[in-house]
Amino acid sequence: MNYMLKYGLGCLLLVLALASCRKEPNYPDEPHITFKRVEQFDHDDRGLQIDSLFLVIGFQDGDGNLGLRTIDTENPDPDSQPPFNQGSPYEKNFIVKLLKQVPDPNNPDEYIFEEFQFPVAGFDLSGRFPRISSDDREEPLEGEIRYGLELTNENEDFFAPGDVIKFEVFIYDRETPVPNKSNVVVSEPITLFE
Repeated sequence: MNYMLKYGLGCLLLVLALASCRKEPNYPDEPHITFKRVEQFDHDDRGLQIDSLFLVIGFQDGDGNLGLRTIDTENPDPDSQPPFNQGSPYEKNFIVKLLKQVPDPNNPDEYIFEEFQFPVAGFDLSGRFPRISSDDREEPLEGEIRYGLELTNENEDFFAPGDVIKFEVFIYDRETPVPNKSNVVVSEPITLFE
């Protein structure tokens, strides 16, 4: 019995020693992202077709300064101050370009993807994703961001059933005075309203 206790305690200490030797990952301070997938959910709302899309992006960041709180114009929150204030190029930290498949003007039998121009000036699909870490400690982070948006076929001049699109995405971190930009990733083609 004494032998079993010593053997069990020795194994436990060995496991604890090995677990404490785990090295922190060493990522660069600039965020690095990968396009994991697009989750697509189609539904009908009183005859209006809606595609709910969730862009799932994998990330790695060496200093853990990813995400911004909601803009608060009343309180002096650092996430609402320059360079992250309203109207700033860094107000949004999840930048999305929508690319739509169109006929290639140089080859009518082929298709290319072009950036979709929304008819309302200043409208885009970009936005803010919340802080990943709840404190300001500098530590490496790795995980996924799920970013949701909806497209409708309300006006088929924009999107019709069977249209094929892609998303081009990059993110910014909270580095000041100029945030670090991640690499740019592009999704696989997505067929709308199927």
